[in-house]
Amino acid sequence: APAGESLLGPLPGRDMAFCAGCPHRASFWAIKSALALDGRRGFVLGDIGCYTMGLGRTGYHLLQTCLCMGSGVGSAGGFGKLRDFGFDQPAIAVVGDSTFYHAAVPALINARYNNAGFLTVVLDNGTTAMTGHQPHPGTGMTATGAPATPVAIEEVIGGLGIPVDVHDPYDVEGTRQLVWELLQKSGPRALILRRACALLAARGGARPRVYVVPEKCIGDACGCHRFCSRVWACPANIWDGGAKRARIDEAVCNGCGVCATLCPQKAIVVEEVD
Repeated sequence: APAGESLLGPLPGRDMAFCAGCPHRASFWAIKSALALDGRRGFVLGDIGCYTMGLGRTGYHLLQTCLCMGSGVGSAGGFGKLRDFGFDQPAIAVVGDSTFYHAAVPALINARYNNAGFLTVVLDNGTTAMTGHQPHPGTGMTATGAPATPVAIEEVIGGLGIPVDVHDPYDVEGTRQLVWELLQKSGPRALILRRACALLAARGGARPRVYVVPEKCIGDACGCHRFCSRVWACPANIWDGGAKRARIDEAVCNGCGVCATLCPQKAIVVEEVD
């Protein structure tokens, strides 16, 4: 059939997903793991941005709300006051760096003033990724491309008198531990998970090569139930049905290497490229 006619047929379905190497995937997995460790049925509130996809499989169905920009922090502030009535489920608000500047600061002021007990997690990927990588006040560049002095997120939060930590979400184990520790504290507190958007990082030159060593991957005998492709579900982590082994799609992979730290058989290798 002519090429034009073939395009009229049904296309294969696919999930909406974070890009390969997206730091938000690592952030959501660490938050999910920390909430499970905490064991108090904590929940996550969000709003508008790439991280809105946390409502679905790519974000492990963590987000429970998605209203308007900044609404996650505002809603968490309300839940954070319910402790006075015996409500003990931890609330976490996730907000992107661009949305933080746009709409989260008033809600944080309110939280600080009313001593609302919840954790704000700022997913700082250094850009306004969802709408085309426009600059924001943290990037050091104006909308016209002129240089500017960045307004650091941690300085804004710290200036409100809210304790704030900064961590790399690619360190999944360290992030999980830090989120769990912050959940044990009271009052408003914040965590900035900072790692450049994978799409921007990929433009920076050579990226590490990530691949599966076939002799180490034992397939369905592993007992992980195909964790890398089924659960972690980065678009670069695929299942080779012929070989019955996990495989990395190197055309898609951005070289973050997070999957290598999660593989129980240590079958995924990260190799630096000059």
